[in-house]
Amino acid sequence: MDQSSRVQTPRPARGKRPQYFEDPALDQLHATLLAVTAELSVLHDRFDLIERVLEDKGVVTRADIEAFPLDDDARSERGEQREQLIRRLFRSVSELRAKLERD
Repeated sequence: MDQSSRVQTPRPARGKRPQYFEDPALDQLHATLLAVTAELSVLHDRFDLIERVLEDKGVVTRADIEAFPLDDDARSERGEQREQLIRRLFRSVSELRAKLERD
């Protein structure tokens, strides 16, 4: 494998990471889950944009996607979809918190 085909990973953050769970592996899993969710959200936005360009033009090129302007309605719709994703992601944590507060 030559240098140009190697996958570059981000440099590690400096300083101590906060620990939320007793088991550090759970913190790592949580961080990974959040990173994957962020990537999923970006892909959803990209797919949404492709659909809008196709609806508008009937064909799509990479340049069309990069230059397509989003209106306020589209931004609002994306924000709502992102919030729904976050609510689904943290539903189990919210339910556990509510249960603990009741008990």
